[in-house]
Amino acid sequence: MNIFKRIGVAFIDLIAKMHWNPIRALFNNGVFWSLTEQDWEELHELLSKNYYVILTRNSAHMSTYIVGIGTLINDHKWGHWGHALMNLEGDNPTKDDFKLMEATGVGTHISTFWEVFTCDSVALLKPKNLTADEWTAVMDKLLKQEGKKYDTLCDLANDQSVNCVEMCRTALQGEPNYETDFPLFESMIKKHGNVTPQSFYDCPEFEIVWERRR
Repeated sequence: MNIFKRIGVAFIDLIAKMHWNPIRALFNNGVFWSLTEQDWEELHELLSKNYYVILTRNSAHMSTYIVGIGTLINDHKWGHWGHALMNLEGDNPTKDDFKLMEATGVGTHISTFWEVFTCDSVALLKPKNLTADEWTAVMDKLLKQEGKKYDTLCDLANDQSVNCVEMCRTALQGEPNYETDFPLFESMIKKHGNVTPQSFYDCPEFEIVWERRR
């Protein structure tokens, strides 16, 4: 990587970490998110029974707007969603027991229910064409993503480092029939040259099971 690209990556990494949660909380009774207790209860019920591709938005995070600009460049429209991840735990765990896999600036790691869902918007997406056995293969591939470095360059050809959307796509590619089950999704990526959280939301091969925008 040349010096100019290194400087650019370092700059993006720096500003992507910026947020104004404390300022927002100062003017909002100590709260920097918009989801409600009812939203959390419904999320708990759904996540405890099934696995999903999860999209979130934090309006007080700079990364949300960086992704929005990337979506504008990639999809030629402003995208609402700033982040994508997937859940691992089923069997009716409590909120404190949930494990969610996400790729952030520190790499791919496990996060808790509260670390993910103190946010402003959530959508739960389910692939329409996957059987239970195929979804198990996706989960197996997802588990192998833990510990990978973060891909600031959005390089789809390099699976040694991943960003949030690359992590989800790589996990889905663990499904043996991926090419035949996700042709529209792959054609979207081929057309635009990249993938964004909004790409999952817009692709008809994913069912929007639940959504809240606050």
